[in-house]
This record gives sequence, structure tokens and C-alpha cells, in this order.
Amino acid sequence: MLTNTRKNCMGTVSFDGKFDGMRKAQDFIVYPMHQGMEANCAKIQSDTRIGFIHLKTGRVDLSKSHPGGAYGVHLIEATSAGTLTAEELLMLKSAIFATASGKAGNNTMHVFTDNSAALEVFKAA
Repeated sequence: MLTNTRKNCMGTVSFDGKFDGMRKAQDFIVYPMHQGMEANCAKIQSDTRIGFIHLKTGRVDLSKSHPGGAYGVHLIEATSAGTLTAEELLMLKSAIFATASGKAGNNTMHVFTDNSAALEVFKAA
């Protein structure tokens, strides 16, 4: 279940997500999508989990919980944690698409990232 979808200071999307095997919702961030990346998966990370949302099917793959933090190395253990509804998937794709920019970020923090491939998320459909 996705709730509270919003733009974050990195210029990408954050949301509260509760997936199979989770006791309560966690705050997830969607990694920037830059040119050269395939836009068929959105990499997501919370304080204790990391994974992918497949933008064609809505399938969510997550690592198990790591109290010290989940990082790229934990992606190898990611397993299916459910599937987003069609409405949740459309809402997420729309939010990601709205953040598309070659120089996304927060001007006051001087943090910018290439999120230009976010324009391609609807091509995964």
C-alpha cells in the first residue's frame, strides 16, 4: 500500500509504503532515474529495506529488514513483497514523471541530480 506520495529535497519522489511481510509503513525514497538507465524499474530505499518496483507490472521486490540500514549489496536477497494496485502504480508513475529533470533537486541545499529518465516511466506500460 502506498500513501503520502510527495516530492523530496533530492527532487525525486518519496512515499510511505507497507508491503507484504512488513508490520508497519516505512518512508521510501525513489532513486533518481538518469539517461542510460532502463526506466522499467524504480529503485526504492527506506531506513531498513531496499528494492525495486517493476513499473510494467507493479511487482515489488524488497530485501529483508536490516536494522543497520539496507544498501545495494542487499538487493541480491530481494524477494517479492506483493504487487501495487493499478491505481497505486499509476499514482507512483505520475509522481515520478512530474519530477523528471536533468537537474532535479533543491536549490537551497545545492543538491542536484539527473532524474531525466523519469520521463520514460510510462513507456514501461
